[in-house]
Amino acid sequence: MIKMSETDLQLKKLHDKLNSHIEKQSKNWKSFVYAKQNGFYQGFDEIKIHGCRSTEKRFKEYKIEKFFDKNFSGLDIGSNCGFFTIYVSRYLGSIDGVEINPYLVKIANDTKDFLKINNVNYYTSSFEEFKPKHKYDLVFSLANDETVDGLTKFTFTEYVQKIVDLLNEHGILAFESQASDTYYIKKFEPKLEILKNNFHILEQRIVKSEYPANVPKRYFLILQRK
Repeated sequence: MIKMSETDLQLKKLHDKLNSHIEKQSKNWKSFVYAKQNGFYQGFDEIKIHGCRSTEKRFKEYKIEKFFDKNFSGLDIGSNCGFFTIYVSRYLGSIDGVEINPYLVKIANDTKDFLKINNVNYYTSSFEEFKPKHKYDLVFSLANDETVDGLTKFTFTEYVQKIVDLLNEHGILAFESQASDTYYIKKFEPKLEILKNNFHILEQRIVKSEYPANVPKRYFLILQRK
């Protein structure tokens, strides 16, 4: 019998805890659940969690490190399991994650505690109802301006306006399109015009996406508040 190392033992305890939240979510959360197959939409190699979209691969694909600063405060809209929020926290002074699903927030907090991260806070709230205590230097909107669970109530104009209101002067928005925006180009064009009305486009490109399988690419923009 192979004896588990202390690291592997602690990791197993974390996995058991995170999976218990996934199980409770499947029983009690009545809205649409992303990543039904394995329970995790976000993956995190650092803690050996395989998900539909790898945090490390996404970060590498986005190429956004040059826009970070250790004095910056960040906001991750629709932070899901919180893995991406945790990953980018190493590059910022602080970052908040807002997520409506309480089971995902529990996963995020347990992971944060396991990794001893102390500059991340998660809020269980819709973005519409979210009332932060301060403005931000950097906001992440990664495929979150609308959701298939029907819980997003903002129009795109309202969504963008709230981001503008939450950003400090010359603040940065990292924006990734919905899967459907890439599939239906005509759907994204009006959104792009609204973004242009409120932001200067610093970078615009196509990035690879692992999920869903039928949409392997998404639009990605780095925008600066006007």
